[in-house]
Amino acid sequence: MKKLMTSLDKKIFDKNSQVAKRMVEYGKKDELFIIIPHPKEQELNLSDAVHVWGTGGNKLQQFFRLKKLGKEIIKKNKIEQITTQDPFYIGKIGWLLKRKSKINLEVQLHGDFFSAKGGSVFGGSNYYKRQNFLKYLLGKFIIKKADKLRVVGERIRQSLIKLGIEEKRIEIKPIFVDTEKIKNYEPKIDLHQKYPGYEKTFLVLARLEKVKNVGWLVNVFKDVIREKKDYLLLIVGDGKELEEIKLQITNYKLQKNIKIENWTSDPISYLKTTDCLLFPSLSEGYGLIPMEAHVACTPIIMNDVGVANYELKPSEKVKILPIDDKDAWKKAILEI
Repeated sequence: MKKLMTSLDKKIFDKNSQVAKRMVEYGKKDELFIIIPHPKEQELNLSDAVHVWGTGGNKLQQFFRLKKLGKEIIKKNKIEQITTQDPFYIGKIGWLLKRKSKINLEVQLHGDFFSAKGGSVFGGSNYYKRQNFLKYLLGKFIIKKADKLRVVGERIRQSLIKLGIEEKRIEIKPIFVDTEKIKNYEPKIDLHQKYPGYEKTFLVLARLEKVKNVGWLVNVFKDVIREKKDYLLLIVGDGKELEEIKLQITNYKLQKNIKIENWTSDPISYLKTTDCLLFPSLSEGYGLIPMEAHVACTPIIMNDVGVANYELKPSEKVKILPIDDKDAWKKAILEI
């Protein structure tokens, strides 16, 4: 099948990136024509079956060029399906192309955008609805116009069913977890050797964005170290919240007990040598990091989001907690 894909992931242009390699794997089944909003106009063949275009232009120009590129690709190639990476602005491009060409539209949902759950910090309602109501309404419109919805986990499927989406239109395609690689992997970094002198080391691997809730976790850990002064929280990641979290750590004088690193190229070593993975996210469509930690037999404390209570069940090593329950988080950390 020939597919036209709209994507936001600029890492596809890096042939050595995981997402580019994943596209090449997909290309072994279907021929892919991928268009990406990008400040640089460019064209790249990742393989004989995977072709990638960047639009060029500013943000407004990128939107119109996506549509123009899509129409040209559909005209030159016998495209059989349009697939979009999300139900929002590039989802709208997919819908506009579907209207013009009458080609089947598949919308991918990698996030739980339409769930009623959310942390109290956002008023206890849907996180995405509170952040950008117009974008939320656009997403609801697009998913109702799609011929097929591809989701990464059962939680998203249930959210869509509650919105009135027919079950037959929803397909679950989980994110691939390389269980054999993780199980057999010999760690190259030991966090206890890298950060000696701590009784226990707790790990966060995340983009430092508001939805990941890491600043809230810093507040929890501040209370934890009043009782356990030799506990370490290691935050690995980068994002818009980085400077705010650094300031928070400084203001609370937590530099001894909370460290921040840039994203690592060896997350499996970190997962296999930490005492516990902490996953305080407010909303997730899936949750690859806790799934990988589970395969690595690492204890996990996480909010009730994404894979929690669906693909990942509570157990001795998996603690699933209500969103924003500070006391429950503190108690769970102290019990590790």
